[in-house]
Amino acid sequence: MKTYEVGILLFDGVDALDFVGPYEVFNMTTFHEKDLKKLLTSHLDHKPFNVHSVSFDGKSIVANHGLEISPQFSFKTAPTFDILIVPGGTLKTIQTVMKTKEIVAWIKTHQHTLIASVCTGALVLAETGLLDMKKATTNRAAIKLMERSYPDISVLKDVKYVDEGSIITSAGVSSGMNMALHLVERLLGEETANRTRETIEFE
Repeated sequence: MKTYEVGILLFDGVDALDFVGPYEVFNMTTFHEKDLKKLLTSHLDHKPFNVHSVSFDGKSIVANHGLEISPQFSFKTAPTFDILIVPGGTLKTIQTVMKTKEIVAWIKTHQHTLIASVCTGALVLAETGLLDMKKATTNRAAIKLMERSYPDISVLKDVKYVDEGSIITSAGVSSGMNMALHLVERLLGEETANRTRETIEFE
């Protein structure tokens, strides 16, 4: 059974739920119901997803509202990912990220990886050019900005996520969990996704 390596990009000012939501969805997913029972009582060594956190230099970052997180990897030490998650933050934070050449360039090296954004993380993907001529969504507060700034992207509103095959974008904050559950279903099937949904009690 295949195990997917998931990388979650972290940076100063990132919205915590943007990355913690998908982090929990992937980590609470199991291959079988018997695995779930073991996971809830102890620890499960073999799971469908190995989830890692990564930042530019591997140093601690401070999320929005002051939560300090220590990433596991830097760009230089990160393993090869099957899935890359790009979370969002305030518009000011995201504008800083978009101007950070190292981050934009690093994301572009993953163009053959399955990439998913949460919230305003879609603006970072837009800046890489990877969303050109594709449909996408973002936090509703950033919809007009995205439409105005990236006319080659068909921006959708009032949806939880948009799946364009190699790239998935999701709407604001908690929509990252909808996106992650969709990915679980896409990769592992409806039964597995429903089991995860029931485990985390997410409607």
